[in-house]
Amino acid sequence: MRNDVEQTKPGAGDVSSLLPLGGFLKQSLNDYPGRISAVVYTRGCNFRCVYCHNPELVLPNLLSRSAPFADEDVFAWLSSNKALLDAVVITGGEPTRHRLLPEFIRKIKALGMEVKLDTNGTNPRMLEMLLIEELVDYVAMDIKAPLDYRKYAMICGQLFTETMLDDIRRSLELLHRAVIPCEVRTTLLKPYHDREDIAGLARLIRIPFFLQRYNPERTLQAFPGKAFTQEEILRAVESLEPNDGNVRIRSSPVTLSAKR
Repeated sequence: MRNDVEQTKPGAGDVSSLLPLGGFLKQSLNDYPGRISAVVYTRGCNFRCVYCHNPELVLPNLLSRSAPFADEDVFAWLSSNKALLDAVVITGGEPTRHRLLPEFIRKIKALGMEVKLDTNGTNPRMLEMLLIEELVDYVAMDIKAPLDYRKYAMICGQLFTETMLDDIRRSLELLHRAVIPCEVRTTLLKPYHDREDIAGLARLIRIPFFLQRYNPERTLQAFPGKAFTQEEILRAVESLEPNDGNVRIRSSPVTLSAKR
């Protein structure tokens, strides 16, 4: 197990921080295309996705056992090692839930590094502000299912609302109009997705669209899901109508614990 991720320590006490951080990966070659990046993980999420691979950043009972650490420690490391990095990835949890996210990003930009944001798209107001103020250089948005309330709620749980779905639509349009690189990604699993779902999303999404298998190593809850094979995903992509080559296949997401 790698030791380059610092995670929250139980009993750490209250700290002063712009963002409640639950993890820090000091160097990654995989989280920002074409960049060497550090990765910070924010605590808390407004979804309860059945296949969530970082439940310790999401579930209240797990969050209560740990305390966020001060971002001063993160910025001290970034400042001392910025020659080794091109960028910082902000992921979660859901980073856009935190109103001080822009201030946190400004501190990163002051170090001369780019910023990539991972988001579920439920805060288009925050996303639009970050884009207008040129605070982000790359945005990756997770779309969980076709933009249908029933299908989305099956994956995201009882906290999901119609308003959230409307916000996701707005965020997708923001990314379609953005002048920076953006992507959408969907984690596929049975019985929640099928070929028709993939085809429908491919018709909807006009920016790079990545399909990935879910990681069964650890999930938010037990559920009767089954991973697509890489061959099944490849066949689904090959069956699509011409789409300018924007649909791509990516390996499974990596859990926070696997990165430690």
